[in-house]
Amino acid sequence: MENVITHTFKQANGSNDEQIVNVIRRQGLISRADIAKLTGLTPPTVTNITSKLLDLGIILEDSIGESSGGRRPLLLKVNPKIAQIIIIHIRSEKMIGYLVDSSFQIHYKENKKIKGMTKEEVIELMLLMIAHCKESATAIVPAIGVVVRGPVKIKEGISVFAPNIGWKNIPIRRIIEEKTGIPTFVENDAKALINGEYYYGSVKDADSMILLKVSHGIGSGIMFNGKMYRGINGSAGEVGHTTIDISGPVCSCGNYGCMEALASENALVDMVVKSIKEGQKSLVCDLVNGELTLVTPNIIYQAATEGDEVAIRILGQVARYLGIGIANLVNIFNPKIVVIGGGIVKARQFIEDIVRQTVGDRSFESCSSVLEIRFSDLATENTMKGVADMVFAEITQSVWLGSR
Repeated sequence: MENVITHTFKQANGSNDEQIVNVIRRQGLISRADIAKLTGLTPPTVTNITSKLLDLGIILEDSIGESSGGRRPLLLKVNPKIAQIIIIHIRSEKMIGYLVDSSFQIHYKENKKIKGMTKEEVIELMLLMIAHCKESATAIVPAIGVVVRGPVKIKEGISVFAPNIGWKNIPIRRIIEEKTGIPTFVENDAKALINGEYYYGSVKDADSMILLKVSHGIGSGIMFNGKMYRGINGSAGEVGHTTIDISGPVCSCGNYGCMEALASENALVDMVVKSIKEGQKSLVCDLVNGELTLVTPNIIYQAATEGDEVAIRILGQVARYLGIGIANLVNIFNPKIVVIGGGIVKARQFIEDIVRQTVGDRSFESCSSVLEIRFSDLATENTMKGVADMVFAEITQSVWLGSR
């Protein structure tokens, strides 16, 4: 369509108006005084801008806050009825569609399996899911956000390589915008997740953090001084394809001994199945009635919980490889916090001590002594919040404020 509007994710802090809208949206409920503290703007400036935003209907006065010695403050929030956005999260084996407002209230949700689908079928399902979300909207839908695995060209909205569905250089933004006319933004899943953890998770507003999403593959996001580090062309954070063991197994990228080939959930399944085929007795085999093609990470976690020695031993191996990869990141970046998220967190009781010990043994003490390692079990929720936050931050300036 010739009238499609295209945008790219902003990297700068933006105008004072934009900063204030984003602060209000991210805090949920906040007073004018606290906005001034967080933004560094003067109280009169905050008052003037919030008055304009109230007149525009972008924000609302919601409730009365607690007094800190003077008059009880009016708390502000973004008007949840001003817009709803569509989020499509393309995971390894399923696709989730959301219709959400600025407070992340889900107005519609759809969940479909994509395992075994062709590239074309995945695209067709994505467009159908978008249509269903759009039909369910009760407010204007100014934007769509799509989350994929693997590297993404942010400006062009291209999925460079998504190994789970065989995508290579798929112009997702163009496909969706030509079909719907709605501006579309595409983001890597780990970067969406770290954005969600940073603004809405347990490590909220941490100055320096690295997140590792360990599921079928391994992705990461890097946050420094409140800004995401993307690298020259947006590919920073592909730590899953750093080499841990040059004699290791082949990786989905074609190289050998990558972190993803040794410390992901796919690697875990491969190692357990290999051990069983070599004659080692395991409860895993019983749980799938001897059909080893049915082994999943969750079955291995169940077996480990029931005391299976093979499952526990190989989870320990995965944990050591994961710890080595984290130690390398700690030595290079010296972050304050490393967050481990994704499916592997279900096995936390079997891997946490080994990961911590390995990181401590293999990283410089000056780096690891100030490091905090955390686990997050809200990867799906915070991925949705992370990409929704990015999209709402974009439309704040380009749609809400730009249309004044």
